[in-house]
Order: sequence, then C-alpha cells, then structure tokens
Amino acid sequence: MFNNNDDADISYNGLTYVLPNIFLCLIILFASSVLFGCTTSADNSTVNVRISVVNPPADIVTVGAQYIAEQIELKSNNTIQAKVYHSGVLSGGRGETEIEMCQQGTLQMHVTSTAYLANLVPKTSVVSLPFLFRDIDQVVALAKGKSKALQVINSELNSKNLHVIAWWPRGFRQLTNSKVLVQRLDDMKGMKLRVMNNPLYADNMKSLRANPVPMAWGEVYNALQLKTIDGQENAEDVIYRSKLFEAQKFMTIWDYSVDFEVVLVNVDWWDKLAAEHRTLVQDVAEASVAVEEELLRNNTILLRKKIADEGMEIHYLTATDKAEFRQAVQPVWEKYERIFGESFLEAFINELENY
Repeated sequence: MFNNNDDADISYNGLTYVLPNIFLCLIILFASSVLFGCTTSADNSTVNVRISVVNPPADIVTVGAQYIAEQIELKSNNTIQAKVYHSGVLSGGRGETEIEMCQQGTLQMHVTSTAYLANLVPKTSVVSLPFLFRDIDQVVALAKGKSKALQVINSELNSKNLHVIAWWPRGFRQLTNSKVLVQRLDDMKGMKLRVMNNPLYADNMKSLRANPVPMAWGEVYNALQLKTIDGQENAEDVIYRSKLFEAQKFMTIWDYSVDFEVVLVNVDWWDKLAAEHRTLVQDVAEASVAVEEELLRNNTILLRKKIADEGMEIHYLTATDKAEFRQAVQPVWEKYERIFGESFLEAFINELENY
C-alpha cells in the first residue's frame, strides 16, 4: 500500500519526475496494463473507453490520462473500463490524426494541445497569444475557472463533434538555440526557428525578426544537429525529455506563450452515455486539472536545473527586457483580434484580469 503523504521520484530516459506516491502507483498500474492487457467484461452493460495521447509514458500528460482512466474505473466499480494508448501508437505519432479519430468516434477520448485544435477552431489560439499571461498562476487560474471564453471555444468544437471536459495548464514555451544567448530583440534577427504548423506561431516569430520554419516535431532533433535550423521554442519538459541540450547551447526563459492541453471526448459517444456515467467522467476530468497543476509546478524548477546541469547557458528575461519583445508582437495582436473578433478578445482579456 502506498502512503499518499509521501513523495517519490521516477525516472524515464534519464529524467526524474517528482510525484506523490499516488501518481507512482498510477504509472505502475499503467505499465501493468501494457504488459498484461486490459481486462474486458463480457457484460454488455460495460462501457469501454479508448483514451489516446501522443506523449510518452512518463510525460505528465500521459500520467494525467492514466489518472482519468484509473479513477473512472474505480469510481464506476469497473462498469466503465478505460485503456490509455500513449506515444501516438494509434496514429504513428500524428496528433492531428488522433483528433480526427476522436471526431469519428474511433476514439472516445483524446488529450491534445490547443495548438493542434486551432486548425479546426481558430479561436483556440487565443490562449497562445504572445506575452498574454502574467505568470503560471494566471495560467492555472484560467484552466480551473469557468471561463466564458473557453466555453465559446468549446461550443465551436461541439459543432466539429468534439467536446472539452477539462483544460489542463501547460508550462510556458521557452526559447533555445545554438547561435547566441538571446537577451535583446536584435539577438533574434534572422534566426531560423522551428515552429508548429500553426499560423500564430509563425506570425510570432516573424514579428520577433526571426525566420519561422514549420516542421513536424519528429524532424526537429536532426534538423538542430545538422543546423538546418538554429533553434526552437517549447516548454522545459519537452526540451529536457528530447535531449535538446545535445544540439542547443543557449536557452532563454521568456515565458512568451503557452498552449493548453485539452481532454476531448467524441460528442456522439458523450451524449449517449448514461447520465450517471457522464457525471462521473466529468467529475474525474475536473479533478485531473489539479493533478496536472501539481505535476507542472513540481517539475518546472527541477527541469531548469537539470537543463543547466547538462551544460546549457540560461538567461532569464526581466520585465524591463520583455518590454521591447512585447512591443514587437503588437501587429500579431492586431491581426488576431480581427481573426478572433474584437468583442471575443476583449471579453477574454477582461476575464483574465479577474485571475
């Protein structure tokens, strides 16, 4: 029996995660399900749930998905049985494909980034506007709050046969490169930086005088090694887990943008669930937000230290330093105000002021 008041460390590919022991228990259960398979019931009343993530087993997103699976089985007395498919095994690692599978009902549940959803609902990118959030506390508060703006986004996703049952906070996307320690805006001039296949991120980099290079994540490490690109931007867990310190020398902590993880369900499946099952799954999903927050907070500072220990030189932008970066991205804000709608963006900013 695990003592839930004690913490434990787990390691994966050389990365140590600080986890309360209840989460360590979940990972052990998850490993067992992969090795021995999931028990299925012959009872036709059993609800089977396939949950997919493109993240590897020890990633906090996968741990959160496994938390949901374990809790809905436990609280439903196994009348709901859930299995997590990690590492993009159902799609060859293509996040967009797994979103489509959830739309079609092949998957009942999928955890994905708002950055991927922006191609379906452009308003989803509002959370990733550059230098939007004050700090991680504000990011967490939005994820936990009953945001009207997020409800608007969810309504638009509903029309695509997707429904969000939880919004998970993610860490800020930090800048790494192999050329120069970025301390001022001029340092970014002409730098070739990988971005996701999302127009907002390309626009961000253009406004910051860099040359954005849209690229699938699976191609990034080799491109950094070959110096086809100079750098990239991602949260600390991705930077460390992907061992980018082997190909990158410099890291700038600028907290310039975030993307949320969202727990999606297929609308047709969701609507057909018995009311008590739907309430149970929703309650577990809402509880999972606190799980993700704890994992995020426990590991951000730890990972920065580990990245520095691997030899990367880290610079922290001060509030004064950020001023010229903020000024440079004003055209991005103006462009996306037109895309999102002035009233929507204004209402969203007003909401954030309450957090």
